[in-house]
Amino acid sequence: MGFPFAIDLAGAKDKSLSKLLLASARQFLKEFGEVLDITLNTAARTIAVEVLPVGERESIRVDLAGYSLFTDGGGAHWLTYERLTASREWMTLAAARLFPQQRLRLPPGTPMGLLQHLL
Repeated sequence: MGFPFAIDLAGAKDKSLSKLLLASARQFLKEFGEVLDITLNTAARTIAVEVLPVGERESIRVDLAGYSLFTDGGGAHWLTYERLTASREWMTLAAARLFPQQRLRLPPGTPMGLLQHLL
């Protein structure tokens, strides 16, 4: 017979993880601005972050596509990506120059085992 409604478990998981990441990102980036939203899509391997930078009136959006997580031989944790784009073209260009290896170092204490399992 089944349920009279569809349950999107993957979508529910992504929404829950997005809220968890939002709380962490707000703490980690608070000196740079207010993180307004994070949208995670684990199936598509994308992360979208909307931030209102300190001193700005309009928010910016940063999209990461093709993300993955890894820990290097020295124990540092990294978020890698295939493509980073921002709602400001100059930021996309700056990111390409500042992060040529297409990776961002995660803060110490990041629960990598848990993140790798969930993301």
